[in-house]
Amino acid sequence: MKLKIALIPLFVLALIKMNVAFASSDLPKQGDVFKGSYQVISDGLFGKKLVRSIPLPEGDWIVVNAWDRKSINRGSVGSSVEPITLREMILAQINKSNQLTAAMYFTTNIDSRAYRWDPDYCKDPNDRFIYSNTYGTQLWQQRCTNIQATTYLQSSTPGQNKVRDFYNSKGIKFDSNAITVQTSEYDHYGNILRLDLFYFPSAYGLENPVVGNVTMSPWFKTNYKQDPKKVKFIDGLKQWADEYSNLQNKYFSGSDKPVEKIELYKFSN
Repeated sequence: MKLKIALIPLFVLALIKMNVAFASSDLPKQGDVFKGSYQVISDGLFGKKLVRSIPLPEGDWIVVNAWDRKSINRGSVGSSVEPITLREMILAQINKSNQLTAAMYFTTNIDSRAYRWDPDYCKDPNDRFIYSNTYGTQLWQQRCTNIQATTYLQSSTPGQNKVRDFYNSKGIKFDSNAITVQTSEYDHYGNILRLDLFYFPSAYGLENPVVGNVTMSPWFKTNYKQDPKKVKFIDGLKQWADEYSNLQNKYFSGSDKPVEKIELYKFSN
């Protein structure tokens, strides 16, 4: 469901317009707001087709950026594979104090065909996962959930600069480090949903200092265990992350059933 709004500093909703169908030409615009779910729609031979619904945790999710692109993966050595059309979006949730409480970045296919994805998003090449669950799956029918401490908007790339500029133009306060819940699901038919959900400990009253090297973060995979309060936070987040991944999985194959609700992770400090 899409809510079309007039955007103001604290994101008080004004003009609301309903719209639930998105073809490739209906790319969301910066400032659009979604609640409950985002529906991925493709144009087929017999009209529009629901590819999947992506559940969104409770609250208003503001579109910061959205774009379509072609996949760049390659198949066997020396042979190119016809690319898949992908949609990528960055969403943000803001509280009444104009603080970024959660952010989301996802990649999803719009069309599909026989295709093998590379790399394996469920691997941990840098040994930084706090938590990982592959649900007994493996390539090329893969699903996983990972949690790790990360930096947030600390690089000067065109994409990150655009997000920073949006936040700064609206006076939105944001942290430079986060705890990221990563969910991935993909198959050899060209279907994929890869989603990063950024949580900011400061929104829960917990420390979240600026560090450029995540191994120095108090939330790094070995460091957080020194603080019982952080252990409690992470243990609860692990359970929430599995619940969210399970919910995404229910709609991955294009179920048209109403999307079940899920709250953002709650933690009492």
